[in-house]
Amino acid sequence: MAHRFPVYLKHVPRYPGLRLGIGSQTEGITMSLMGKARKFAGSSIRRLGLLPGGIPDGLGEDEKLTGYVIRSQAVVFFPDPPENVYQLRQWYGALDALDERMGLTVVTQDSRTAKIVRAETPFPVIIVARNRTFSALLRRGHASIVIYVGHANNNMVGLRATEAAHVFLAHGDSDKAVSVSNQVKGFDFTFVAGQAAVDRYAASVMFFDTAAHLRIIGRPQLPSVVERETGSSVLYAPTWEGSQETNAYSSAVSHGERLVQSLLDDGFQVIYRPHPRLGVSDRAFREANSRIKDIVTAAGAQGEVDVTPDPNAAMERADVLITDVSAMSSDWLSQGRALLVTTPVVADAQPTPGSRLHAQVPRITAEQASDTATLVRAAMADEGHLATIRELADYYLGGLSAEEATDAFVDACVEASEAFKRELHMAESRYAQP
Repeated sequence: MAHRFPVYLKHVPRYPGLRLGIGSQTEGITMSLMGKARKFAGSSIRRLGLLPGGIPDGLGEDEKLTGYVIRSQAVVFFPDPPENVYQLRQWYGALDALDERMGLTVVTQDSRTAKIVRAETPFPVIIVARNRTFSALLRRGHASIVIYVGHANNNMVGLRATEAAHVFLAHGDSDKAVSVSNQVKGFDFTFVAGQAAVDRYAASVMFFDTAAHLRIIGRPQLPSVVERETGSSVLYAPTWEGSQETNAYSSAVSHGERLVQSLLDDGFQVIYRPHPRLGVSDRAFREANSRIKDIVTAAGAQGEVDVTPDPNAAMERADVLITDVSAMSSDWLSQGRALLVTTPVVADAQPTPGSRLHAQVPRITAEQASDTATLVRAAMADEGHLATIRELADYYLGGLSAEEATDAFVDACVEASEAFKRELHMAESRYAQP
């Protein structure tokens, strides 16, 4: 079979400064054509939406951004594809408050994500494909802080820049192992919900000064506290299957079907709210999710499947939460109502060391899933359990309401901006020419 390119070309040695005549010229043309072909193919794959999951499409507006000036003092760098927009979405309310104080621009590396965020928020959204474009935007612009809401691999594009302070928020506070990462050292400041997070970092991340880099701000996303009287509604909210054994906390396969059936058989109202990413990387979890939905839907008025973007409405309608090791358990503490957490079947999927929540609230093993209703009724009747929930709320959530946490978030952003400006002024003064 004929080769598309001359076979001998790949065997031609390259010696600097040595002209090889026609063969060298042919190789140069061939390499140029191959480079153009790769570029065209890559662009086509991106525009057709054929990229593997988790990869931003990189369809930037770089050419249009030449000379563009970011007027806001705050930038959110969110490079992720659409399946992770839920991480940014839960910060919309707090970011809206920050926008009123400092101005806010969202920078993304995915055109699909940009379309969603533009439709859902009033923030300016720009798409950057090239690293140098983002650096140039910061150099020309007015931004003094860059905010990150998740541990995206492409965060490094933003973190290279020295023209602003870098602030990490995370998209939830939990005792998952992934909640503490050595990546925290790349940020100037990390905002956390409460003392639980401070202790979590201190116990798990070596050579990290928590006092210098962590700021407690509470959780601006907390649901309103609603007084409940019926005691008949249970919210089951399993997390997703995770990307590795240490993060495999989901109970959907091990507990899910038997758990919801136990609750329905006992007369409970069941609200089923799966994590937005449940089943995205494992067919078994995708199929389990579908079966659980079928069971709950078949219960008619006794069951509800909630896949809305905001979990707060479901929390406000529930008397009890059953969840996995996840941020749902931390946010639920603000409600002061009964909480049960499943025990993962994967041995390596353990809460972070020293987790008070998972040591003190009732757990449901896979073997106990069929008896879930009995465990729920016992927790609801236990006054000591409810007192524990109130104590844990202060420890995990900083003792702040959603409104107080929003104010604390904005104030912490302003303080980070001012700290950066002071450091910049000192550096410029120190190295100024006499």
